[in-house]
Amino acid sequence: MLVEMAKRGEIDPWNIDVVEVADRFLQELEKAQKLDLRISGRVLLYAAILVRMKAEVLANEALRVDDSEEQAELIPDEIDFGEFFDEGFTDFKDSAESVEGDELISFLLTPHRKVRRFTTLKDLIDELKRAEEVHKRRKRRKRREEEKDVKVILETPHEENIEDTIALVEKELSKLFSKNRVLYFWEVVKGKNREDILSYYLSILHLAFRKKLEVEQQRIYEDDIEIRWLGE
Repeated sequence: MLVEMAKRGEIDPWNIDVVEVADRFLQELEKAQKLDLRISGRVLLYAAILVRMKAEVLANEALRVDDSEEQAELIPDEIDFGEFFDEGFTDFKDSAESVEGDELISFLLTPHRKVRRFTTLKDLIDELKRAEEVHKRRKRRKRREEEKDVKVILETPHEENIEDTIALVEKELSKLFSKNRVLYFWEVVKGKNREDILSYYLSILHLAFRKKLEVEQQRIYEDDIEIRWLGE
């Protein structure tokens, strides 16, 4: 998308204004949505990064951070856009993992980080690709941690009586349902540690299997889990 914008002459590949390109990028996304075009996870990720970079630039300027850098190079009459990305790079056409908010771009929150307002297309694309790699590493690490935690909980019945935990969770939920028709998982486990959260989750699944509860989640990994009481 950025390369296409440069080819159309909408942005200067040798002197890109991060604030302006962030706004233009969002405009392109809005056009794509109106046309019902498929928008990949990578495009959404890059949009989030550009918005964050814009915020950093404006914040730095508001604080009078001297981060200017002159780029007075002459622009050639003809530009080979192939030099702005690596061989095999397909811009935003390939799919990517979904966006998960600010954690995807937390590397941009490094203390005292200064984001340049003006940069080249190549440097901007490199920055976006670095952000994507950080996101992928964080996703892999998070997945490994979750798998490890689930394994620990699944092995718990061999070390302690899981029925005691289920009974405890059922008793607590029964009290909560006396005041609420519907509960939400993250409200129930608020303030609890990771191990307790997983124990509650496993117990609620057991209770749902036993027809004591009804659980529903509209979108996996995105929406909270709704819990409805079916017991007496």
